[in-house]
Amino acid sequence: MLLFQQLEYLLKHIVLNGNISGYVGDFHAKRAKQVATVSTQTLGKLVSQYIDDIHASPETEDEEFDDNDEAHISFKFRIKSDSAHFETKRAALSRLVNERNELVHHLLPHFIPSSPDSCQEIARKLDAQSETVRQEIKNLSEIVNSLDEGKKQLLAFLNSEDGKSHLELQFIKGSRLVVLLREISEQVQRDDGWTLLSIAGQLVKQHVPEEISRLKPNYGHKTLKSLIVASEVFDVREEHTQNGGVRVLYRSKET
Repeated sequence: MLLFQQLEYLLKHIVLNGNISGYVGDFHAKRAKQVATVSTQTLGKLVSQYIDDIHASPETEDEEFDDNDEAHISFKFRIKSDSAHFETKRAALSRLVNERNELVHHLLPHFIPSSPDSCQEIARKLDAQSETVRQEIKNLSEIVNSLDEGKKQLLAFLNSEDGKSHLELQFIKGSRLVVLLREISEQVQRDDGWTLLSIAGQLVKQHVPEEISRLKPNYGHKTLKSLIVASEVFDVREEHTQNGGVRVLYRSKET
C-alpha cells in the first residue's frame, strides 16, 4: 500500500506541474482549483489524466486560446510517443490500478491468516507486485526529475536578459498593432509589394487611434518605424522622393 501511495504522489506531482495554463487575471484562482481537484482524485483518474496529458499520442492537438488581449501563461510537459508505446503505457498503468483496487478491496476474502500456505501465497504475490510497482515508481521519478529540471531551466531563461528580450519580441509580434500593420501591408501595397509607412500610419490613426497615442507606454517605441523594425516581422527600406525627401516603406517578410 505504501508503494501505491508513492506511485499516486508522483502522478499527482506530474499532472499538477506538467500542464499549467491560464490568463493572468484568473491564473491563481484557476491554479488553486486545479490543485484542489487533483489532490482528491483516485489513482484511476490520475492515471487517465497522466496518460492523456503527458504521454501525448500522435493525434493529440495543441490547445487553442481565445482571442483575448490579456496575457496568457502556458507551460506544458509532454512525452511524445508512437501509438504502440502510448497504448502499452496505458495498459500497464491500468493493470496497476486494477491490482491496487484488488489489494485494497479483495485481499482478505482470499487470505487465511492461520494457513502457512495462504501466507506464503500472499507473500509471493505481493513480492511480485511490489517489483512491478517499484519499476513504475522509478520511471515516474525520472520523469519528475526531468520535469522539475525543465522548469528550473525555463525559469532561469525567463529571468535572463535573453529571456526577457524573447518575451518582449513575442508580445510585439502578436500585438494588435503589428497584426493590423501586417493586414494593411497586404491590402494597400504597391505593385512592387511595398507599402508606404505614411499611409499605414494614417489608417492606424483612423481605426485604432488609441494604439498610436499609447505607442511608447504599450510597446516601448516612439515611432511606428521603430516598432516595425523591432518586430522582426517586416522588411523596411527608404526611398528618395522627387523633391529630395525620404519616405519609408515596409512589407511582410513572408512576402
